[in-house]
Amino acid sequence: MRIVMKKNKLLLSALTAALLSSAAMQPVSAAATGSLTGEIGVQVIIGSACTVGNGDGSTGTNKWGTLDFGTYADLKYTIDGSVTGADGTGAVTVTCSAGLSPTLTLDGGLYGNGTVRSVSSDSGTTRVPYRLYSDSSRTTEIEAGDTISLTADGTAQNIPIYGRILPSDQGVNTSPAAGTYVDTVIATLAW
Repeated sequence: MRIVMKKNKLLLSALTAALLSSAAMQPVSAAATGSLTGEIGVQVIIGSACTVGNGDGSTGTNKWGTLDFGTYADLKYTIDGSVTGADGTGAVTVTCSAGLSPTLTLDGGLYGNGTVRSVSSDSGTTRVPYRLYSDSSRTTEIEAGDTISLTADGTAQNIPIYGRILPSDQGVNTSPAAGTYVDTVIATLAW
């Protein structure tokens, strides 16, 4: 029995020495280090749609542009104008995703009557008829509710709206009272 105990003491001493030498090799501060690698998914969804360039939506209402005929003493001659963007630098543009079939519809304005729209004086009593066209030669008239087909290929396209005041539309009064004459036409872009 003595031999067994001696062996056990020797074994215990050897084990204690091994543990102490292992502990001596460890750094004094036992902070663990490591790293993990993972993935983060990223996406953006681009929907099929149209956008209007040169417009202004800062007031809450989309203002796409202006048709300004200018200043004249009378309406005895034909007066032409075209729509410029709200920023005043060029035509209003529309960019539509490829594959869409966009159309632009114009209403009759505030003072429209049949096919002819009108601008009205500040007092609202005097009106000056005018017409809208989809081509610069002013041969294709845009009546109230008519639609203009637009191109959808992802590039900006000019909105083709041209105006004309004709003396023949004025009846006998080609010299209306001096003043500012205005109208608002609602344009609806659909795709």
